[in-house]
Amino acid sequence: MDDSGGSKRVMSSLFKVRTNIQSLRAYHILSDINKRILTVAERISSGKRINRASDSPSGYFIARTTQLDILRLKEMQANLDRGITWLQTNDSRLSQVLDLLEEMYAVSSQAATGGITSNERVALQIDLDGFVEEIDKILQSGVATALYTGFSLGNLDTVSLSGSSVPTMSDLGITGLTLTGSSGDPTTIQNATATLAAIEAAMTRILKDEEQIGSWVHRLEFQQAEAAIDEVNQRASLSTIQDADLAAEQVELTKLQILQQTALAMLTQSNTFPGSILNMIGT
Repeated sequence: MDDSGGSKRVMSSLFKVRTNIQSLRAYHILSDINKRILTVAERISSGKRINRASDSPSGYFIARTTQLDILRLKEMQANLDRGITWLQTNDSRLSQVLDLLEEMYAVSSQAATGGITSNERVALQIDLDGFVEEIDKILQSGVATALYTGFSLGNLDTVSLSGSSVPTMSDLGITGLTLTGSSGDPTTIQNATATLAAIEAAMTRILKDEEQIGSWVHRLEFQQAEAAIDEVNQRASLSTIQDADLAAEQVELTKLQILQQTALAMLTQSNTFPGSILNMIGT
């Protein structure tokens, strides 16, 4: 195929001084390469393929939406963790109450035997009264009212333990407990036996409340694990959309840097053509 016409046009444009077409074309190519180098360098330095909406409008929208989903999942996990901690704190308070009830049971068991003196029973009564006072302090100042009046955490509906307020000594049936009697040992032993029964009932009540709290904690931990898995999946999705392939970008940068050098060389060369005209006209 004869390309003499195209060659003539190229040669003709080389000797036009007023408008150096070849130089303008080389400059345009060099400018485009420089822009592409800046884009690739930004991707390598940030590690992201999409740094602004203009890089990929739809990809940018999806990436930012996914980031919001990840943020919501992180906050959900933090809220669930706070809720679990709150429940466990209250459970530890009830566990302390249970420990004291067990101490009371041990003391009452000693009083229920016939082999101790009246003075010893008085001493045991003092211990018993001290345990009751300590339980009252824990329940009134250490256990959250919301446990019994209603609360909601995570996906739990509004729930509460039995009752409408934190149980009192009267609610637990451990007020006025006595290990001594006024008419001899038989009555004393009956009092101690009745005290044992009351303490057992109180222990059962506290154990049921702890069981319910444990169930709530288990459900919240399950929700927290679910949220953590969802977060990982969302991060994987975000990585697919947004993260740059650094190896591929480095290869692209190397290629563009070579093209930059060749384009710059061509721009320099095209700027020398008008000088040849000066030699032709004898200047």
